[in-house]
Amino acid sequence: MKRFLSLLVVLLMLPSVSALRGETTWNLVTDASTLTVGDQIIIASSQKDYAMSTTQNTNNRGQAEIVKTDDQCTLTADVQIITLEKGTLPNTFALFVGDGYLYAASSTNNYLKTQTEVDANGSFVIDIDEDGVATMMAQGENTHNNLRYYSGLFSCYANTEGNVCLYKKTGIVNHT
Repeated sequence: MKRFLSLLVVLLMLPSVSALRGETTWNLVTDASTLTVGDQIIIASSQKDYAMSTTQNTNNRGQAEIVKTDDQCTLTADVQIITLEKGTLPNTFALFVGDGYLYAASSTNNYLKTQTEVDANGSFVIDIDEDGVATMMAQGENTHNNLRYYSGLFSCYANTEGNVCLYKKTGIVNHT
């Protein structure tokens, strides 16, 4: 009988027990100075609900759907999560994608490819305006070096029109 009463007390207390659960949020970056080595980011179109996908095409990256709400977004499974690493030049970041680094791959074509080593063509200066629109420029000799979104693709272009934004991963602990 004592066991039964003890079990009953435990069962009655379960709803009041609080559990911690970590939940990931992705927040729009509006100040480049808040980015640091080790941050996880995604690169998204500043005008549409698309982010860079995990699909490495021959010369560029495809798009994956996201849902933007205010200054946050929700990802799909195909979104490329990028880890910021130190670039080869001062004040630059390398964009690590799990099997290598994104880099501006041409001076004459709009190419964004993945390579295993970091060099200046894979070292990006990142500037972000107050609205969160980012300009990402690789620092190597390749002159098509501005990472942009255009017509369903993420690639590097010669012009500096900023039309991408960055979302940074943050963790929030919720009580349930």
